[in-house]
Amino acid sequence: PPYRLQREQRWVMEATVLRDERGDPMAYTELRKHLGAVELTTVVVDPHHRGKGLSHALVEAAVQSTAARPLILFTRSAALERAVARAGFVQRRIWNPLTLSSVGLRAAMRCGRMLLLGDLRKLWAQVAHVAAFRCWVLDDGKTA
Repeated sequence: PPYRLQREQRWVMEATVLRDERGDPMAYTELRKHLGAVELTTVVVDPHHRGKGLSHALVEAAVQSTAARPLILFTRSAALERAVARAGFVQRRIWNPLTLSSVGLRAAMRCGRMLLLGDLRKLWAQVAHVAAFRCWVLDDGKTA
């Protein structure tokens, strides 16, 4: 519905799509605003285009386009961790509680939506792997 699209657009700060010569999407990334930070929430690369450095290019583009610091990311992907480490992110065990509460609230809302829609496989995947996600931060050393 149009309302949901507008609501998503309000939360999404910036989205980037990399396309091939035919205009087909190869990779996508999304930035979202949170209390006191910007989160790199989505980095997706088409399986046929993996290994070409597209995730590195997307992460670098996010870093360059985001003047606001800190920039945070939660992932359990080793490939994405390599890309963000190369861009200057550092792994943090504990980070700003206010921002984490905003991220946590949004995750809880997403899980609630999955439950309401009956998407139990997706919900189980989110819950089962929550402990595997690691926090990465790019903040130029300003935030502990």
